[in-house]
Amino acid sequence: MVKDYFGNEITHDIYGNPLKKKNKREPIGKNQKNSVRINQKGRCKDCRKILIVEEYHHIKHVANNGKSTTGNLVALCPECHRKRHIKE
Repeated sequence: MVKDYFGNEITHDIYGNPLKKKNKREPIGKNQKNSVRINQKGRCKDCRKILIVEEYHHIKHVANNGKSTTGNLVALCPECHRKRHIKE
């Protein structure tokens, strides 16, 4: 919900167009993360380095109705995750 300075809810832009609601991202569960990490043998999907810090990437983006399911997630190192988003 977007509010103005006075706390009133804003539902339309200055031209009268309705504001688009952002897709609400469902959290990625611990079991889903573990499954993805095990399937990838603890390695980054792109560069294959061992994951010390992993980030999870949606293959089909949430904005395009992608879900946070094991089949729609890959574990990436932070560098490869950035590269994927730059390409898209």
